Amino acid sequence: MLTEIQFNLYLERHGLSLETREYLIAIRNQQASRMVGAHAKSNISSWFFSEKMGRTISTEIRTAERAFVVIKEYDKSVLEIWDQPEHVPIQKRNKKGVSGTTWYTPDFLMLTRSGPVVVEVKDSNAIEKLLKSSPSNWAERSDGKVTYLPAKEYFDSIGLKFEVWIASKELRYQVFNMEMTLRARNYEKSDLPKEKLDAAFEESFFWSLHDLKNRLEIGEYTAIIQAIDSGDLFFDCNSSLFSAPKGCFVVRQENLLQYINEFLGPKIYEDGFLSPISISELPSSAYAQKALLRLEKIKNDEIGRSVRRWKSLVKKGAAEGLSEFQSLIPKWFLAGNRKRKINTVVDTFLINYLLGCHAESQGLSQYRSYIQYRVDAQKAHPVYPPVAKTTFNRRLRAIPPELIARKRGGKRSGNAAAAPSDALERQLKAEIAWQRAAIDHYLADIYLIFFDSGGAPHAMRPWVTAMVDLATGCVLAFSISFLNPSKKSCAKVMRDCVRRHGLLPKEIIVDRGAEFKSVYFSALLAHSKIELVLRPAAHSRYGGEVEGLFGEFKKQWLTQRPGNLADYKEARSVDGKLAPKKHAVLTAFDFFREFEAFISWRDSNPRGVEVEAPRVRLATHMRDYPFVAVAQKFDNEYVLATAVDSKKYKVDPQRGLHIGGMWYWSPEIKSFGSMKAAVEVRVDPENPHTVFALIDNSWCPCYSSRINRYSALNAISQKVEGLIAVEAFGERQKVKQEADEEAVRIIRQLSEESKSSSTSHVIEFESYDEIDSQSEMSVFDGLKSADIRPLEAEAWEVKHVW
Repeated sequence: MLTEIQFNLYLERHGLSLETREYLIAIRNQQASRMVGAHAKSNISSWFFSEKMGRTISTEIRTAERAFVVIKEYDKSVLEIWDQPEHVPIQKRNKKGVSGTTWYTPDFLMLTRSGPVVVEVKDSNAIEKLLKSSPSNWAERSDGKVTYLPAKEYFDSIGLKFEVWIASKELRYQVFNMEMTLRARNYEKSDLPKEKLDAAFEESFFWSLHDLKNRLEIGEYTAIIQAIDSGDLFFDCNSSLFSAPKGCFVVRQENLLQYINEFLGPKIYEDGFLSPISISELPSSAYAQKALLRLEKIKNDEIGRSVRRWKSLVKKGAAEGLSEFQSLIPKWFLAGNRKRKINTVVDTFLINYLLGCHAESQGLSQYRSYIQYRVDAQKAHPVYPPVAKTTFNRRLRAIPPELIARKRGGKRSGNAAAAPSDALERQLKAEIAWQRAAIDHYLADIYLIFFDSGGAPHAMRPWVTAMVDLATGCVLAFSISFLNPSKKSCAKVMRDCVRRHGLLPKEIIVDRGAEFKSVYFSALLAHSKIELVLRPAAHSRYGGEVEGLFGEFKKQWLTQRPGNLADYKEARSVDGKLAPKKHAVLTAFDFFREFEAFISWRDSNPRGVEVEAPRVRLATHMRDYPFVAVAQKFDNEYVLATAVDSKKYKVDPQRGLHIGGMWYWSPEIKSFGSMKAAVEVRVDPENPHTVFALIDNSWCPCYSSRINRYSALNAISQKVEGLIAVEAFGERQKVKQEADEEAVRIIRQLSEESKSSSTSHVIEFESYDEIDSQSEMSVFDGLKSADIRPLEAEAWEVKHVW
């Protein structure tokens, strides 16, 4: 990113107009003009951390905008990238060609070495539709480039270049490799051994990444990828992947890349190899059998009108370059009258009924809907009969199922019924460990004891938060909480990952829960230069990796543990005395150990078609691609960064800070003297005996009196104490309140029993403070003159803790 001096020199060097300068300065001095992903339906929004800019760049669509950002981040001629710049007024034309003023927000502003450029990003499919639907606004130039005329007219008027950048599926390999190169570029620089490299290319003009690594006797691919980035080695970035090192070939001269395939065996499949084939070119079994029968009759010199017609087809096909077999394939698929036979009135009413009454009636079966349609149709158009049930069903199948499902069950139901996207149009999934991970929550189907009074245990259902690596399927971290998903849950799972590995994923994909969309979580990821990715809301096809983990835990593990709710129907049908909550025997300590054992067992089992267990693949990728993960130390700074934002608390100069049920103290509190000031406090999400107070412009740790004992506990016990002391505090207070109420009942019962038998008395006498200091009267002497009155237990009061 340019400094202020460099930016001013940039403006002078390119001779920009005053209006253009003001527009650029306004963009650089304010936040993005809008929040991306606010109305996302099926696209994935993300916040890419740009090393070039030192900040995150928001992208609305992964296949288009994010691909653009990655490519421009890699491009050294691009100096700055600004997302969602200031909106501008443009003259947009409607379908009738009439112009009207509307506001337009470009996707990006780039400062390149050749000058500033305003960019609109679209994918190729969207461009095709826009060129057809809005030719007065979108046009294709003679050089094949597409432009958005209203935006171009405005920016031309202020002296700014405007262009449309088109993303296509052919870029997905290039984008993936550039992301890997960017990670290697920011990793510690490594040089390849020159003598061994020269000897290797003396033996062969091309090497695979896998073989070259072994030939050079190096332990990872970092140095090779850095050599490619610096231009010392070359590879085909549009058809090879760094994540498939045995199929990624490098050369020392770029013009040699075209000759590699001559020395390799043929592949089963290459990108773009397959395409739809007409049945006339490759018939079905029935068509082929008919063609062979016709061919046999011709060869047997049979006589007849059909044979003469078939011979004519053979001659016509030969002129078109078809074989005899292809020429005789039947054209049955062209048969049939495709004109509409249903009256327009009947057809219009049918479509309106299907999109209206049928689509909006929850639980209405297809048969009952047809009967209802017949009744309504007879009333709407008595002259024409209703359509048959076959036609009704065929027209219903022609309507996109997601349209009806959305009307009946809302967004989630509609997304579940929608057809999947074209696999060839998607961006590549995570291929290497630590490239991308997902975080999600699960309300465990089991009860855990948080307090045992010696009788019936008091139990709660825990929430499990897990982080799963999407490339290997390994569980990177997890946390357990008694509270609903919140910022604390996010902080705890991030801490667990750092403590276990000293690493964090480059991308974290999450749903659109409030805790994940919070400023706290975004700032926490930005602190470690991690990309935040939001998957579409209410879309069941996303997040399956973490949901799969929870499903396995529920079916394969929890069903064998007491106090579980894994079989929900069975749990609802049992008597109250046999309810799972009454039979909870697992403590939080047990549950921590068992979930740890489960993920260890799960990550050692086969998954998919891989020949290595998930934990083995994770270790292999960490060794071969050490630059992918984000290194993060678990130090004072990260502990403070993951401390949850809280509010201001008043300081008691004698006792410190009172938060929850505990007092916290730090020697720095003495600086307030006798003044009761309010300080900003951040609460540790795991350690119940530590908070951080902002005192004299420093975050000072404040401890409770039990901090020394807490330090001596093992790791699981420390986590459990945080659960019980903080997250189960509210439930424990309810138990205490019930106990206080029971104490009142017991006292009153004892008082009533005492009245029925004999009365207890209490003795009242003067306190020693009221006796003359010179008197040496003993307590026994005082008893001689003391007043005696009955004890009235009913007047006692118990202070409740609410």
